[in-house]
Amino acid sequence: MFEKLKLRGQLIKAFRTAEIYRVVKQGDRTSYLFPKIHQIDSHHTYTRYAFSLLNGIDPELLNKKRWALRQVLGSNIEINGSLKNFSITVHYKSLPKMLTYTYDSIHPYIEGMELPVCIGQDIYGNPVSWDFAELETLLISGEIGAGKSSLMRVILTTWVKHSSPDELRLVLVDLKRADLGLFHGIEHVDALCFEAKDMRKPFALLRAEMYRRGDLLLEHGVTHISRLPFKLPRIVVVVDEMR
Repeated sequence: MFEKLKLRGQLIKAFRTAEIYRVVKQGDRTSYLFPKIHQIDSHHTYTRYAFSLLNGIDPELLNKKRWALRQVLGSNIEINGSLKNFSITVHYKSLPKMLTYTYDSIHPYIEGMELPVCIGQDIYGNPVSWDFAELETLLISGEIGAGKSSLMRVILTTWVKHSSPDELRLVLVDLKRADLGLFHGIEHVDALCFEAKDMRKPFALLRAEMYRRGDLLLEHGVTHISRLPFKLPRIVVVVDEMR
């Protein structure tokens, strides 16, 4: 019981620090009404608070003042909910700084996806992924040494293992001549360019293929190749470090 009261006081302190409350004035007296705490579940790896906001408290404050909540509760917090009912989960362990990539470990999480992109793990150790076929354009940015090229190699490796050459064709551009050479000779790869001049022929072929596919869409009265009565391979262009 004492531990629950201590955790409750910690959450109230976080609400006060983040100014998530309603101010009620009666004469010379000012009262602060905090969100209603419904449940506190404490485990050895995390603590989860379930609460509801009072009417008149902007729910966006929880995200806007996340930094203030972290200052009190800890840096690894997760906020879920909408409108009034929310939960805050405080995790006592941090995300790992490095992961070892194994296709077999992520495969159960990407079954059914056409072009799965797996970018790492969540705080519970589950792979974080989405289907690139629904996105179609992706920019990976970050400072030097952040792991952009490593992530790109993970994405390409996953695609090559997940899709057959009949389902996926790749055009790779590596003007640093450092990161995509390991995909040389892979059956999925139509072109691997290390200099700008090497890009002319494969990009001319891509342009012609775009026009051909556009004509097919018009002919069959559809707006996407996935709706054609026959299957065409996805074509993905990957460019590493090009201004």
